[in-house]
Amino acid sequence: MKNDTCKFNEDIEIPEIVMQKANEAFSRIKMEEANRVVFKEVKANKINKKKRWFQNHAVAAAAIGILTIGSVTAVAAINHIWSRGMQGTLQSTDEQQRTLAEHGMAEVMSAQEHYSDLAVTAGDVTVTPETVVVDERFLYVSFSVSGYQMEKGKQPAFQYVNVYQGNSPEDSLNQFSSFYDGIMEDENGNHVYEDGSALEEDEEGSWIGHYADEKGNLEYVITAFVTDEKDSLLGKTIHVDFTNLGTYEIASVVPDIAGNWNFKIDLPAVSSAQIIQINKKVDGTDLMLENMELSPVSVKLNYCVNGEAAAADDSNGLPEFPEFRGVVLADGTRISLLSGGGMSGYTDEAKKEAFTLNSFDRVIDVEQVAALLIMPEEGSEIAEIPIQ
Repeated sequence: MKNDTCKFNEDIEIPEIVMQKANEAFSRIKMEEANRVVFKEVKANKINKKKRWFQNHAVAAAAIGILTIGSVTAVAAINHIWSRGMQGTLQSTDEQQRTLAEHGMAEVMSAQEHYSDLAVTAGDVTVTPETVVVDERFLYVSFSVSGYQMEKGKQPAFQYVNVYQGNSPEDSLNQFSSFYDGIMEDENGNHVYEDGSALEEDEEGSWIGHYADEKGNLEYVITAFVTDEKDSLLGKTIHVDFTNLGTYEIASVVPDIAGNWNFKIDLPAVSSAQIIQINKKVDGTDLMLENMELSPVSVKLNYCVNGEAAAADDSNGLPEFPEFRGVVLADGTRISLLSGGGMSGYTDEAKKEAFTLNSFDRVIDVEQVAALLIMPEEGSEIAEIPIQ
């Protein structure tokens, strides 16, 4: 195993297998104060600069060696194209990828001079970081997995994945993750393969995933985020630990390869979000949308209760808040299926202040956002709330 460090640029109706993947991922979510925070996974609904370092953190028999990269090469400066899995998770244009790299929000690890030194190998399987995208509260990171041969028709999975901050594995972040299966949503919300072709089904009617790329490599993509909405990932040290690799069998993972692949990321301390004042009532609710914190890859909406009534509870006794669905751009373009996963809840015991926090499934131009698309309550019509 190797252990080295590299530096970012300073300048800058649902198929069963899909639900199985979602349930497996969401089971890892650490829910503190369940009566205050509610996890939302929108895709499961019916409509459904500073210094930065990245290093593996594997322990070898000998002393750990750490390699520090002082600067990126000229080639690295122009290599901004994200990995296959990250492009499927956060759909984006070449220009958007370049812009996020220039602003210090994204980095393509293969652009680094010592990219190969970041790899961790256990047995015959090598895991290597590929693309990192980060803002205040969300971390998107992809890893290539090579050397693993699985039976056709199987779904690959790590037995355990832990994403935590600081030095304590108990201090886990919320996260949902999986091997990228080549399936994504088009502009109309239809699920298709990444080349735009229609999905294929197996004998049981489940979608057939295209996990391997043209070289036979797999890619694992993680979306991790804070457990406390007042917290920030900026300037934090984040660990990503993988344990044992195998395939899904029924509702559990059967490992084929025993091993540990561990990584460490020291995140930047520079904000990428804009705070935009709104102060508009959400029709059909007693909530006033005060402001939002908007980045190209996530949004936090801050509400206050405009009256005596708190939000109604769902069937589990947890409060239901307006559901963020997307945005309207200045040119009239509606992106109505933008939201990925996140959480919502009250921020005070009096239940007068609330929030919703959502990741995106594509990159947006913050400067072009003219309105928000919000569903006030389950099954209601989408409300358009102007912000400019």
